[in-house]
Amino acid sequence: MLIPDLDIARRFLEARPAPGPILQCAITGAHNYGFPSEDSDLDIKGLHLAPSHQIIGLGKAREAHDTLEIFEGVECDLTTHEAKPALVSLLNGNGNMLERFTSPLQLVPGFEELADLARASVSKASYRHYNGYLKGMRHEHGLKHRAKTALYCYRVALTGTHLLNTGEIEPNLTILAPNYGLDVQELIDFKREHGEKCRLPEDLDAKHMGAFEGLENGLLQACEQSRLPRVPTNRDAVEAWLVAHRLRVL
Repeated sequence: MLIPDLDIARRFLEARPAPGPILQCAITGAHNYGFPSEDSDLDIKGLHLAPSHQIIGLGKAREAHDTLEIFEGVECDLTTHEAKPALVSLLNGNGNMLERFTSPLQLVPGFEELADLARASVSKASYRHYNGYLKGMRHEHGLKHRAKTALYCYRVALTGTHLLNTGEIEPNLTILAPNYGLDVQELIDFKREHGEKCRLPEDLDAKHMGAFEGLENGLLQACEQSRLPRVPTNRDAVEAWLVAHRLRVL
């Protein structure tokens, strides 16, 4: 396993600050999914709080802060979202928010309460996110035929399926695949050896493309059989957390 350099990520976050206080920030992407390669970037995603005057005044708060560059020899891709739209997305079942708030690769302290809120917000609403994401990745793989895109198809489908089956947020494919009787190690090895952009050999590509329809069907079946609530049941708690942080910086 290639371990991301969290210190470089923290220095980059400090050098390219968000437009307000950072409430949470973590490494996501391939490092969190279990299949990084030497050329994988540091995918840094977080939550910031807009300055109070932008919230209560006539101006409009920036909803996203994005920057991508080579920093200390490492490609760093940073995105932070303003707290309100990010939390609305969380309550709408956005898996990206669920995964970044609960990532084990956290960069700033004080994220635990938000992680608990994210875990308590899981619902069937996430099916739409993971199903749409899977369809998009299947289309992309059909164009690029890379180990990376194939791995994303497996990762997205199994993370969504596992969430709907168990209520647990688990983005790491090396944990998920064996639990669902799937072997993706050859794809992971190929990506580590050949890098992010290398195309798969035709036989290996065909072998794994044949599994994608079953992944999509499994995701749908998990939704139909899921015992999760239709929508999150902790909206009031999420709102109270946000209001408390807004008041703290006034």
